[in-house]
Amino acid sequence: MKDQGWKQSKIAQALGLTEGWVSRTLTKYRQQGQAGLAWRRPSGPDCRLTDEQVVQLLAELNKGVEHHGFSGAVWTRPRVNDVIKKLFGWSATAGQL
Repeated sequence: MKDQGWKQSKIAQALGLTEGWVSRTLTKYRQQGQAGLAWRRPSGPDCRLTDEQVVQLLAELNKGVEHHGFSGAVWTRPRVNDVIKKLFGWSATAGQL
């Protein structure tokens, strides 16, 4: 998107991310190339979903963004959190049951 002339604020808005995240990601890409974008296990707490819930969530996410009422084709953290809340009745961000 950046290579196509998009401004950071528009990239963030289109992907449902913060401008800070977009800025840090672009900086990592400029400094380290593709390797800088490799996924690394987050250092936060363990997943609160059971193995069965993870399987169910992945099946739902594989149905696509639009299947769950969102426009476009991009999964964002807030969208995944909404699906988790609908499926399991709790907020992934607040960790509430």
